[in-house]
Amino acid sequence: MLSKLRLWFINQKNFLKLSKFIILTISLLLITWLIDHIYPSLKLFIPKQLLLSVEVSVNFLSNISGVFLTISIFCFTTIVTVLNKYSSSISPRLLQSFIDRTNVISLYGIFVSGFFYSVITILLLQDINPEESVVAGSFGIAYSIIAMIGFIIFSKRVLENIKISNIIEGVYLDCDKLVDKELELRENAKRYNNDKLTEEIPILAESTGYLFKINSDAILKKLEGMKAELTIDKRIGEYTIEGESLGYLKIFTEERLNEEEKEKLREKISSFLVINIFNNSAEDYHHGIIMLTEIANMALSPGTNDPNTAITCINKISSLLGKLLSTANQFIVLKEDESAKIIYEAYSVEDELYLVFSQIISYSSGDPMVTKAILQGIYMIYMMAGMSAKKGVKNYFNSAYDILMENFSQEIYLSKFSKIRDDIDKHLSLKEESELN
Repeated sequence: MLSKLRLWFINQKNFLKLSKFIILTISLLLITWLIDHIYPSLKLFIPKQLLLSVEVSVNFLSNISGVFLTISIFCFTTIVTVLNKYSSSISPRLLQSFIDRTNVISLYGIFVSGFFYSVITILLLQDINPEESVVAGSFGIAYSIIAMIGFIIFSKRVLENIKISNIIEGVYLDCDKLVDKELELRENAKRYNNDKLTEEIPILAESTGYLFKINSDAILKKLEGMKAELTIDKRIGEYTIEGESLGYLKIFTEERLNEEEKEKLREKISSFLVINIFNNSAEDYHHGIIMLTEIANMALSPGTNDPNTAITCINKISSLLGKLLSTANQFIVLKEDESAKIIYEAYSVEDELYLVFSQIISYSSGDPMVTKAILQGIYMIYMMAGMSAKKGVKNYFNSAYDILMENFSQEIYLSKFSKIRDDIDKHLSLKEESELN
């Protein structure tokens, strides 16, 4: 129940960002109502400079309500325009990223909240003597100053995040943090060795959707006191259908479980593997890499035709994958205690490279500079990769090279591309020679 509630909050985060400003409006209205209507004696403790007459307050709030309404419409139009640009020229996947990164929904909520405060306050001031001093107008002035600061920030963030280089850098930095975290977990990951396996229970998906989150703490608590290893081989962000295998639970205890105990354990653990209608962009490093891939694909499309942007994305992707593959392990330990471990299987070297580069190779359509960037990018990954990953990277390089060379026959291009291939072969030969010695 708690997991479903958290999931609901995550899925409704845009609405909740606006809701907090509605709460702010209600709070301001309550404060002004208490001071101006219920406890007017509190005004004695407020400086006279902060008190305005009812007439002045109503006039000001009437004007400012129109301004808030106009700015709200302008901001909403701007947001929609930027989202259309993202969708048509950059990548549809970045729509939510733009909203989250810039906090434009929160800034938009300031103006909507200010409009409601202004119009409702005007209604509340109708039964007060026009010459009497109130704090409602002063609150409106303070809110207007805050809203104007918010508008400046809104404009700055929209202008910054409409520039393609800033978008790419933002996605790269977010992904780089997740890759660093993933790399640390991979380096410290170890499996159980030489344990006598007594049971292996498949873990199945309870519903259809994307694997969103693994509640490791709850699973570990359920396995408390049991010598076991849960391996999850379905990756976060992958689409799954109800009843599909997500992984398997290995049990290393001498006592065997009966069928009823197995089924209860399977159902309980399956409930801790959260399936959602949306991807988990906040915790999945692969989501960021795929977004860079999609930006590159969009840049290479005939409608956009921006190969330099694609080359920038390829360089960023290569840097991330090189770092990611620098460790020997292709799995992480999500949680563990004295007796149980939760293993998460990551993408293999071949799968990682295929998912990232296959579409870019297809979209490159014989562009020599993009082709060179792809080959150099895979070469960079090869040089950064750990010893266990180099063979997989080299195999993928050979396959990509053969596909890409089908678009070229002129020696001026082939000589440059073959040099990159020769550099990898030379490095591989030196490595094999050093191993023999």
